[in-house]
Amino acid sequence: LILFLVTASALAQASQSRPVVQPAAPPIAAAIGSEPVAVWSASPQAPPLARWLGSVGADPRLEVQVVVRYASGGRAAAIAQANEIAVAGGPRAAAARILVEPGPRSGASVSFVYASETQSAPLPLAQ
Repeated sequence: LILFLVTASALAQASQSRPVVQPAAPPIAAAIGSEPVAVWSASPQAPPLARWLGSVGADPRLEVQVVVRYASGGRAAAIAQANEIAVAGGPRAAAARILVEPGPRSGASVSFVYASETQSAPLPLAQ
């Protein structure tokens, strides 16, 4: 019992002498796990992107997400295409989340998603 009390006392004093270290901020989290609410793909029948974004995405909580996939060797062209799409989207796409990634075939889409970094970041542990 005495050994337990001595150990507990020593641990309590040791924990009081250490400075309190604030936890690091959570890492930047890509919030791309959300299901799209609406999707636009370039085609002859598709409306212009800026008009589509204005008519479909009235909810300010919706974020614009541009996804461009490229086949082997097409990375630079895909990055340029993603920028062109964001510019063509007008003001609604000014803060678009842009994802350029390799894939089995090239293509692009624009979607509206309910996502934000704060929703996808882990919650702090209870103290």
